[in-house]
Amino acid sequence: MEEEIATPAYMNLANIKFCLTLPEFKNNEELKSKLMEGIREGNMAPYYKVVCQDFGWPVDNALLKHMTEANEKRIQELDQEHDKNFIDEEDQVSGIWQAKLDYLCSIGDQQAATVLAETKFNDKTVPKSHRIDAIFTLFRIAYFHGCNIRLMKSVIEKAADLIETSGGDWSARNKLKAYEGIWSLAIRDFTRAANLFVDVVPTFESYELASFGTIIRYTVYACMIALPRSELKKKLLHHGVMAQALNSEYKDLKEYFLSLYDGRYADFFICLAKVEADMKRDPLLNPHYRHYNQAMRLRAYKQILQAYRSLSLDYMAKSFGVTVDFIEAEVSRFAAAGRLQCKIDSVAGAVVTSHYTHSKSDFQSEAPEATLVRGMLYQSTVKKGDILLNRLKKLARIIDF
Repeated sequence: MEEEIATPAYMNLANIKFCLTLPEFKNNEELKSKLMEGIREGNMAPYYKVVCQDFGWPVDNALLKHMTEANEKRIQELDQEHDKNFIDEEDQVSGIWQAKLDYLCSIGDQQAATVLAETKFNDKTVPKSHRIDAIFTLFRIAYFHGCNIRLMKSVIEKAADLIETSGGDWSARNKLKAYEGIWSLAIRDFTRAANLFVDVVPTFESYELASFGTIIRYTVYACMIALPRSELKKKLLHHGVMAQALNSEYKDLKEYFLSLYDGRYADFFICLAKVEADMKRDPLLNPHYRHYNQAMRLRAYKQILQAYRSLSLDYMAKSFGVTVDFIEAEVSRFAAAGRLQCKIDSVAGAVVTSHYTHSKSDFQSEAPEATLVRGMLYQSTVKKGDILLNRLKKLARIIDF
């Protein structure tokens, strides 16, 4: 069972290769050793050439020759098996070309794998279930070789269209959710990714794409930034398989969620730092780690400020485990950008919010979120109005009325 649900070993090499491009891991001998070990074990001759070219490593010609010969021998065996069984049932023949496609992917032969997958996808005589497998393979190729977002988008569109028109079975639709969730993260659509992952976790079976642990991690990251606080606990800790995973193997992710949910902001900042480090090492999430970290800090500031009309900078700094200067600079920057509806009272050393406004008639208070949104819209309107007035003044100087 463990072998059947294991993610192919070569899929992990993309993360290792990406880490070696980061300044902090550039000369990491342990990562180099792991990458070369994976290449040798899989006889990944095409991928080895790409790695040596990208990093400027000297090519071991003896090793390359040995791996190339192993590749050619295995491909020849698969081709002979295909020819031998060509007159047999179509499923058997499809199984052979799929085995060849999987092998080409496993040795990192991007060009040959892409050509074969596209050929089978475009061949209308191939059963639709196998065409769906071929298009999913194209996604994995794009995902493994540098997270090609444009190609991933094209594949998702084609896969969705094929599944809809062919009446794809439940398994294909379920797999599509996992693949689309990965693509949603790549384009920073955290809300869509969160909803897709929450749906797919209980019935996850796309182990050829990513491990279950990776999907759990992506689910928590997406939910934390996208879902309102009222839904977080229901989606993460009241959700059968998800709750079981967080309570057993992934307690660090559970602590990341609960530290914010319970208002333990100093612990949350520690967890967030670990999440940021993890995202930096992930080729899919690396382009978004700064945005994600900033958005999560903002979410924590909003959460603590919504409970007060005024809050001392000293108390806020202690709550987050940082200095007063840091928290003052953070809150000031977010407030100036209109992302926090508050102001700094430097004399009193406090953050003053305007959550509660009273009407002259009934003195009823507004909800904090509604007030925050209205305040942000007001500041945005004022800023745009100032820009327009400045442009009109400049225009008036050069126009002779």
